[in-house]
Amino acid sequence: MTKSWFEIFIGALLEVVWVSAMKHDHSLLSAIIVILILILSFYLMIDASKNIPAGTTYAVYVGLGSLFVVLAGVLVYHEAFNLTKLCFLILLTIGVIGLKRVTDIEERQAH
Repeated sequence: MTKSWFEIFIGALLEVVWVSAMKHDHSLLSAIIVILILILSFYLMIDASKNIPAGTTYAVYVGLGSLFVVLAGVLVYHEAFNLTKLCFLILLTIGVIGLKRVTDIEERQAH
């Protein structure tokens, strides 16, 4: 099952790449690269859902992706950051960690 969580994590990291790439170059080649990265990111999420409940997979994928995109925006693109944004990022992180822990517990109980 660890492979599936790793796939979600890598898929979420790839989400940062394709979201960031959409923000920049607008050539046909860059659009094709964005689409290929997007497909790989979604493939990893879909493959992970074979071993993790689909709702949990999607929630963790989107949560991590959102977290990573916001952090990239702040650290790389110097977007505004404030206490309110920090509070919501903390809540998002708690939710992602909570879903993973609950899913791990349910998986152990099922075996």
